[in-house]
Amino acid sequence: MHEIETTQTPFADTARMGAKAPPTPSITLILPAYNEAEVIADAITEADSALSSITSQYEIIVIDDGSHDATAETVREFAKFLPSLRLVQHPRNQGYGAAIRTGFSEAKCDLVVFTDADCQFDLTELDRFVLLSERYDIVCGYRIDRKDSSLRCLYSRVYNLLVRAMLNTGVRDVDCALKMFHRDVAKKLRLTGDGFLVNSEMLTQAKRFGHSVVEVGVSHRPRMLGESTVSIKHIPTVLASLVRYWWNEVQFPVPEHVDCQEPKATSASCFGLNPKWLQIGLLFLAAMFMFANLGYPLIDRDETRYAEIPREMIATGNWVLPQLNFETYYDKPPLLYWLCAISFKLFGISEVSARLVPAFAAICTLASTMFFGSRLFGRTVGLHAGVVLLLSVGFAFTSRYLLLDGVLALFVSLSLFAALEAIRNPTSTGAAGTLQLRWWILSGVCIGLAFLTKGPIAIVLWLPPVLAMTWVSEAHARPAWWHYGVLGGVASMIAAPWFLLVHLEDTTFLNEFFYRHNIARFAGEFHPKPIWYFLPVLLIAGHPWSFLTIPYAKFLMARDERSRRQRPPAIGYLLLWSGWCFAFFSMSSCKLPTYLLPAAPALALMVGHYLHTVLGDASHPQKHFFARFWSARSATASTCFAGVAFVVYAMIYTDDATAVLFAWAMLWAALLISSLVLMADRHQARIAWGTSAVFAFLFAVMVMHQMVPAYSRSQTLFGESSPLANQLGVDESTPIATIEHEFSEVPFYLNRANIAHFAHLSDQGIKRFLVRNSNCILIVDSHIAIESLRDQLPAKIKIAPLLQRGPAALYRVSAVPIVDQVAQRATLAR
Repeated sequence: MHEIETTQTPFADTARMGAKAPPTPSITLILPAYNEAEVIADAITEADSALSSITSQYEIIVIDDGSHDATAETVREFAKFLPSLRLVQHPRNQGYGAAIRTGFSEAKCDLVVFTDADCQFDLTELDRFVLLSERYDIVCGYRIDRKDSSLRCLYSRVYNLLVRAMLNTGVRDVDCALKMFHRDVAKKLRLTGDGFLVNSEMLTQAKRFGHSVVEVGVSHRPRMLGESTVSIKHIPTVLASLVRYWWNEVQFPVPEHVDCQEPKATSASCFGLNPKWLQIGLLFLAAMFMFANLGYPLIDRDETRYAEIPREMIATGNWVLPQLNFETYYDKPPLLYWLCAISFKLFGISEVSARLVPAFAAICTLASTMFFGSRLFGRTVGLHAGVVLLLSVGFAFTSRYLLLDGVLALFVSLSLFAALEAIRNPTSTGAAGTLQLRWWILSGVCIGLAFLTKGPIAIVLWLPPVLAMTWVSEAHARPAWWHYGVLGGVASMIAAPWFLLVHLEDTTFLNEFFYRHNIARFAGEFHPKPIWYFLPVLLIAGHPWSFLTIPYAKFLMARDERSRRQRPPAIGYLLLWSGWCFAFFSMSSCKLPTYLLPAAPALALMVGHYLHTVLGDASHPQKHFFARFWSARSATASTCFAGVAFVVYAMIYTDDATAVLFAWAMLWAALLISSLVLMADRHQARIAWGTSAVFAFLFAVMVMHQMVPAYSRSQTLFGESSPLANQLGVDESTPIATIEHEFSEVPFYLNRANIAHFAHLSDQGIKRFLVRNSNCILIVDSHIAIESLRDQLPAKIKIAPLLQRGPAALYRVSAVPIVDQVAQRATLAR
């Protein structure tokens, strides 16, 4: 981009030297006019005078854009004695962009100029434009001393800043209405907008096509006649048009030839392997990882809680109202509990049966991510996305952990994938097609199931990205309001019956559920965390792929044509999906690490698509060297370091210093040294991420199959491997009460319905329980001091600490013997 402020040009020296001047090119001047009857005569007169002084071959085209005044009649009168003047009329007002587009199509001369019909520019300055056009494809004016109001100048300054930032035009005054083009350049431009964004479109496309652009300062006059068609009310429209243009043409452009087939150059084809069979193999590997070795004790408190509720459903026969410790549990809807209860019915009540539910949900999430990734980007990208998702730390952990979020992530991701399939339906030209109703209904079904899993968060995570995509993208169908009504009706048919039934059983349930456990939870009644909480969570949960954060951000912001074409609209949708999930939960005061799990499939597809781009771009290996090599090697080294740290921690702070742990320690130490050595070998950049993926899988196997089971065995109270039941002499007749902490594993493992639970130490029911059961066992949160517990004991009761295990402190309570009571009275008497 060049800027020229004075009339001095390099051509002046050429003229002085006596060089032969090139022939003067012919000029077409375009004057867009809308209700300009007061000023159009002056505009034509001035244009004719200026052009005739520059060249002998010119034409003036007035584009009457549906004026309601005498603009067209005035032009016709002038055309009678000005053969160079032509009038082109629009039957209705179509907008400034449409007028320019018509003018470009009608132009016949070598150079094409357009300016407004309000006489705000001195057209005699076009001689400088002609001189500059010999060296540049496009000459743009910029107003040196602008004569508009201060407010309008402020609007223009802000708009120009936005245009330069978003479209990278490099022009200081993008909307200056005095520009000159070579005719072949003007006709090559594909102008789609009808509004004032046309100037930004021109310069953006010119930069993309590699045309040279120069700026030159021009004089600006105040508008004396006529009425400006630009006002403050146009600002929202212009900004909306700018955002849409940036999204569709710069950030996530629609391919010129819509083709859903897989790209020919794929990394998998280099090994002679079919990505379809590799995807199936990955699912088998994932199934072995997720379904093997699930029989270790449930981990307090999430796993024990979500296993005990379905056990109580079976015990009570009440599958409508969830209960925990045989009291109504208001927190969540019942779908996870139903799935666990069905698993218990089929396979028996056990840890394996409980964990089959999250494992199966994870397998389905993995399979659906690869399936939709293959439909959107090709099978190789689907395979890469599957590897990314499976080996992400957060997903690998939750795939074997009994939580609501795994099932929620499955149905939320399916609902968003189905919605994209419903609206994308591209035509052969890349234009928006019609809504695919079958995918739309499937999306509604998944929303209903997600609602039954965790409530209205299903709608909150679905609606904004879908609305945003249908608003911003020109290549996607825009559902009508009745479409949303159909989708809501389908979702309601699935979710509403349970809410009606539960309301009939307990009229307080809905208020507790919707207000306290949704609105109040969002406001921070539970698990309050700072707004930045999910930044480190995302980086840790996304390991090892989080090492691609910096190069991927550069890829998303890159303005070069190659990078632009490598970002299809589906990437934009995935960005809206994952970005909204991150933003919403960051705004919420209530935060837990697993809340981001519904964003994992979208993030995996984005990273998988990027890996495919990086690994498959053999023509530009140096361009992606940081992502191909340094990110991969850094991820590998950090995985090895984490492996060593985990093993050392386990050896120091647990009693499980077995030969297996020593073997892991030796392995990770060797791998850490190897990873550091490999950083010096830059010749194996192509397999760097493959090595990192293998190391990440080893790490996941060690943590999830070795350390998590060892941890659960060290913490469990009555699960297998815990000797407490035999040591305490616990049987079905032993009275047991839990205090403060839920300790849901106590009724689960003892298979009892008579375990008393007191949510607070101040509960007066504790004394009544101890009066009725003078010999019992109390299981208390370990944070409660024994002195505080003694204060709650009735007279003639003594308490003896037994042991502490995990979060629990166990006490045996017994009646004071009569002999001891007599001795106490005697002591008091003395």
